[in-house]
Amino acid sequence: MLGILNKLFTKKKNVDLVELKTIFDKFKQILSANNLILELVSQLEDKLSGEYIFDINYLNQTIEQISEEIYGVIVNLNYISGNKYMELITRHVEIQTQLKEILESYSKNIINDYVINYEDINPSLTESVGSKNAYLGEIKNYLKMVTPEGFIVTTNAYQRFMEHNQLWPKINNLYKKLIDEGKGSAKEYDEAIQTLFNSAELPDDIRKSITKNLNSLFTKQKKKFNIAVRSSAYGEDDERLSFAGQFESILNSPPGEVCAAYKKVLASRFKYNIMIYSKEKFLDAASLPMAVGIQEQISAATAGVIYTIDPSEDCIDCLLISSAYGLGTSVVSGTASADYFKVSRLDPSHIEKRTIGNKNSKFICDEPGGIKNVSVEENVKLKSSLSDEQIIELTESALFLDQYYKRPLDIEWCFDEEGKLVVLQCRPLKMSHKSKIPLKDLKEILAHKKVIMHKQGQVAQRGIAAGKVCHIDEDDDPATFPAGGIAVTKFSSPRLSHIIRRAKAIIAEVGSSTGHMATVAREFGVPLIVNAADAIRILSNGTEITVDAEENIIYEGIVKELLEYETDAEDVFRELKEYKMLRQLLRKISPLILIDPNNADFTANNCQTFHDILRFSHEKAVQELINLNMSSRRFKEIKTKNLKLSIPLNLSVIDLGNGLSDDSSTDEIDSINQIRSIPMHAILEGLTSPGVWSTEPVQFGFGDLMSSMTRYSYSEKPGKYTGQNLAVVSEKYTNLNLRLGYHFNVIDTYISENINDNYIYFRFVGGVTETERRHLRAILLKDILEKMNFVVTVTGDLVIARLKKWDADQTLIILKNIGKLIGFSRQLDTQMQNQESIEKYLNEFFSRN
Repeated sequence: MLGILNKLFTKKKNVDLVELKTIFDKFKQILSANNLILELVSQLEDKLSGEYIFDINYLNQTIEQISEEIYGVIVNLNYISGNKYMELITRHVEIQTQLKEILESYSKNIINDYVINYEDINPSLTESVGSKNAYLGEIKNYLKMVTPEGFIVTTNAYQRFMEHNQLWPKINNLYKKLIDEGKGSAKEYDEAIQTLFNSAELPDDIRKSITKNLNSLFTKQKKKFNIAVRSSAYGEDDERLSFAGQFESILNSPPGEVCAAYKKVLASRFKYNIMIYSKEKFLDAASLPMAVGIQEQISAATAGVIYTIDPSEDCIDCLLISSAYGLGTSVVSGTASADYFKVSRLDPSHIEKRTIGNKNSKFICDEPGGIKNVSVEENVKLKSSLSDEQIIELTESALFLDQYYKRPLDIEWCFDEEGKLVVLQCRPLKMSHKSKIPLKDLKEILAHKKVIMHKQGQVAQRGIAAGKVCHIDEDDDPATFPAGGIAVTKFSSPRLSHIIRRAKAIIAEVGSSTGHMATVAREFGVPLIVNAADAIRILSNGTEITVDAEENIIYEGIVKELLEYETDAEDVFRELKEYKMLRQLLRKISPLILIDPNNADFTANNCQTFHDILRFSHEKAVQELINLNMSSRRFKEIKTKNLKLSIPLNLSVIDLGNGLSDDSSTDEIDSINQIRSIPMHAILEGLTSPGVWSTEPVQFGFGDLMSSMTRYSYSEKPGKYTGQNLAVVSEKYTNLNLRLGYHFNVIDTYISENINDNYIYFRFVGGVTETERRHLRAILLKDILEKMNFVVTVTGDLVIARLKKWDADQTLIILKNIGKLIGFSRQLDTQMQNQESIEKYLNEFFSRN
């Protein structure tokens, strides 16, 4: 395959017109596929809302279509680039294989293995590992949060153990004796169950699997340690019963006693309290199969539980943290005094209430195994077990999980002895909500709330959120963004994905509902509104707002009733097999790992998802077109037309199709009215505007003269240019190279009805004066371009500016101003004396335009 493609993409040194048109056609195919793929992914992500019915056939067909389109993008990029990016084919095959495995895994439901590592867990394996382990595996593998190292003994091992020892009839007899015959007490029944399991034989194949994986775990961690053996029954966190705290977990078990601890955890599935709690499920062999987590025992300095909504007061504004010194045993069981912190969900730095308990004792790991209760040092009994920094870290992490899972959560956690936060367990928080606010009452309440923005822009990801506005730029340090804030930004840039774990919602003045950032927002469930014109001015920094990205309305202040209505809307689709499958499929499609095209890691080999391949290919395709016209020597076989203008531009034009009017049959173009290319026409309109093109003689000194005789830019060698100004155009595309004296301008732009296609690339380098004046001119250009909403970088006298995803009308206005800017700044380097010159000419340009 690679050999065939190598031959297919072998290119001639010089480009003829037919090949140039083919290259451009391939570029348009990439743009078209890009839009189709983003739309298909958007449709898949919309299905996660639970408002759409879909089945496995829909998923198979859509994934296959996306895969085929991605492959077409790769083929076309390699044609354009001369076969530079063949490794993308390998990445495509690997991701496609992973998607196929996900689709096939859901038809199996249960794995046959007795043991599986946490690194290998995905949501399709809930039946095999139990819901708590499935949550933990997702948190570890996908969300990249710290969890204990270890593995799971599966429900398949549980079934094997039960059948091997013929335990079901024996348990039935004990049940009948206690319930039907009324013989014995609950205590005697529990003792009989424990004796039954203690004496049961652990099959050799299960024992060997546990021992093998324990040894592998010790090898991986490069040390031996004690083990936490934790229950995780499948079905324990269903819609009616949570079984919270009902099953047993054994902490700090020596490695040699893990198998015995495993049997003890299995026995807890049949204890008296489970009998009373589960009722008809108790003696159903298919109900509550027990998986068991085998984890490294964390020696905790502080541990506890966090409820992402305070259930004691049904308060959606707050979350509740309980903590104590040592292991979290006393907090979970409620057997000892603990500290309690009520923290704002809207502002994690705001600790609304502290209740510091008298912590007389704590549980710690004992030697050689087990746990013991010891006294707490007198001087810290009444001190907070958590610092404010730890409380904030806990709150931010919990709110991220709450938003990701779209439900209140019960999270067990600890800070280890080195101060590292470890998530020990996560499960849905069962709450007795007060009745949902009737919709008619909610509408009445909202009618009296102040609306700041109404139906401005498009909703890219639905949801409701509240918090303080924080203005952010794509170049800002994401670590400084306040957790729980509402991000308000100019562009919905993929670089903002770094704040996605901290932002409650994002509002962008520019962007696309099917663009890259929208895909990332949908991946993490963060409400996103794009094209919200004037949002930065309207939504002041630090203002509290409520974002209703369901109805596309932004309210002043915190609308608690709206938040409560959203929280009370339970997602009944989340546990469906197809829903879980879709979430897992999207993890190989939607995430955007390659954020910054200027980063050294932005390579084909680093593409980890289809979205990465798509973004990489789009960026490189544009880059290839930009560089294609860098030397007109490549086009010496192509016939050009000369453009006659009122200014001495000496411009030759190559038409790729519909770029020139039909009446331009001669070798000359007499008027810009014969330019059918939409972007080219806009540039020339600006360049030929009255007063833009200065014909006054340039005044420069001896230093300038010497510089002009001895230099060319370190970043752009004039030898690349032949002196001929060249434009390659089509109806919607322009690649323009202008050499005006010692100034080199490149504009590459595409404009269509689809906002995802639209971009402007502008590059300038050069000048006739000494280094300092050339740099001042570059800074001036940067300031002007940034006011036109470009993202700009400056290196010496090299200016590179990019603008993407503005609608066609806005983009044309900007292109016209770029034409004016080229003319306006053509001779300014000789007049740039100091910083004041920058301000002077910046004001002059915008006062003229």
